[in-house]
Amino acid sequence: NCIVAHPDGSILYVTASKGTDGAVPGATLFLNANGGLKRMVTAELEHGYCHLNLDRKTKFLLGAEYGAGHVDVYGVNADYTIGKPVAALDEGRKNAHCVWPSPDNRFVYIPYVKESNGILQYAFNEKTGGLTALAKTNAGPPVDTGPRHMQYHATLPIVYFSNEQGLGVSVYDKQADGQLTIRQVVAVAATPPKKGTSGSDLVMTPDGRFLFSGIRDGKNSYNWISRYQILDNGELKHLGLTAADQVPW
Repeated sequence: NCIVAHPDGSILYVTASKGTDGAVPGATLFLNANGGLKRMVTAELEHGYCHLNLDRKTKFLLGAEYGAGHVDVYGVNADYTIGKPVAALDEGRKNAHCVWPSPDNRFVYIPYVKESNGILQYAFNEKTGGLTALAKTNAGPPVDTGPRHMQYHATLPIVYFSNEQGLGVSVYDKQADGQLTIRQVVAVAATPPKKGTSGSDLVMTPDGRFLFSGIRDGKNSYNWISRYQILDNGELKHLGLTAADQVPW
């Protein structure tokens, strides 16, 4: 299952990660002031999703499906419930892992892990929810990095991706036309990771000064939080590893 919160904190959108296409369970949860459930409105969705996100004006809900790589966009109704699908992508590429509108709400980026190893780039129509592929649809991440989760720099046109296969973090410049260009890859190991070791989520501190990424390996007990300082120019400095509990997501 996956979940995303409305910016005002009183509404949650949730979906199952699997189910029958066209009838995957989803819901809008309205919360009380104490965080308890006040009301739930269910919906049937096109696919199961591993990641949900709202566009910057909270008019659309976007979902990325891991298995077949579908990406769907739903309208958000005036009462904040999940509306009808308004756009869909099927690039024939498996393992989409997240979907994030840019801070200016003009572009959407979708990283793909494992063999798909891509970052697909789209112009986003904030009035209709439509997605249009950029001239260069795939930003072309380095081989075997496996971009998984992402964060935007607080002020600069820079995007960070955690690397599922390569571990570490990749840094991209975002051009005015939305195109991402690789700027830096910061690895955390001099040799390739053992089979079964992979990077997970990427979190930025509220002040925009540091990034933290999980590294997990349930078989080999190789579980860490990797720490990065965000320099003034947006590039990263690796600060080291902190031991973590089993399989940090």
